[in-house]
Amino acid sequence: MQEQLLVVEADVVLQLSLTALLRHEGFSILAARTVAEARVQLLREHPAVVLLDMGLPDGSGFEILEDLRGLPDSPLAIIFTASDALTTAIEALRNGAFDYLTKPLNNDLLRVAVSRAVEHYKLRQLAREIERLRALQETMRATTRLAAHEISQHLTVIMGETQLLREEITDADVRAGLERVLRATEQAAQTLVDLRAARHVS
Repeated sequence: MQEQLLVVEADVVLQLSLTALLRHEGFSILAARTVAEARVQLLREHPAVVLLDMGLPDGSGFEILEDLRGLPDSPLAIIFTASDALTTAIEALRNGAFDYLTKPLNNDLLRVAVSRAVEHYKLRQLAREIERLRALQETMRATTRLAAHEISQHLTVIMGETQLLREEITDADVRAGLERVLRATEQAAQTLVDLRAARHVS
């Protein structure tokens, strides 16, 4: 599956150049030139990485960084700044940007930055999936423990009542049937013991 990137760049020529380069690298590309267009794309799509020009015609890249923090599965942001705007880059990193590049952009550095961001995004997704599965596993264990407890209580009642009936009833056929019920109940109880010992429900 192709990872999706969102390129938010006001310069049309640079945007087209970045789009062509990143498509050649195998990514699926979304494009925006303003804060408003970027917000529309983020509402519609779920890019892994946002390449973000900090100076946009209708606002600042900081507005997009703020929006990204509010998304449930936020993309990672790589910002573009002027070569003399180190303070902007530092502030952006403090506000959640993953990395920054200075203009004019170096294609090799861009490839490396995007590759790092995409791999980080994938690892983060994997970690979240592992946590989800762990939570699901714990829920299943708790449900199984509860079910085992309930079954054990019912089996105890059945075994007790069956033993009482067996002592009171003289009919041979009925007593034989009660013996079978008692053996089956004891086997079920032993199965629960074995399951607990195997830590399937512990």
